[in-house]
Amino acid sequence: MFRIEYKIITERLQEIEYISDEEIRYDFLLGNVSFFSFNAEIKSEWEWIPLLDFAYCLQMIVGDLKINDTAKEYFEFTENAETLGFLRQKEQLKIVASFSPAVIETTFTDFEKAVDDFHLNISKYIRKNILGEPPSALQKYLSIKL
Repeated sequence: MFRIEYKIITERLQEIEYISDEEIRYDFLLGNVSFFSFNAEIKSEWEWIPLLDFAYCLQMIVGDLKINDTAKEYFEFTENAETLGFLRQKEQLKIVASFSPAVIETTFTDFEKAVDDFHLNISKYIRKNILGEPPSALQKYLSIKL
């Protein structure tokens, strides 16, 4: 069992027709993210995590981890030097954080599903709450699969 929970703190969903890639990566749909498994939790309650960019990056990490059944990937938060590490050993996955002593253990399959669900929920929220078609810079991040 593994799940990703998030809370939107700041949203800017109006007047985004000219939104830039940089704005999406640093200042669009900010909030908190937490990872939960049966044995641990890792909370990032900084209120400034760009949720769509984070979900998009997690999908890229899943894709990279799929290539080999033994692999390691890292995510570095853009607003500080904190990191998340993802270590895959066959079907098992460990997640560690530079800002937490917790080690999350889950299956790669559960991680992949949770990441897909997280990205899909964020994307649906954005599509539901913006006016009209998403601008081209935003469409890349809203894609279901990379």
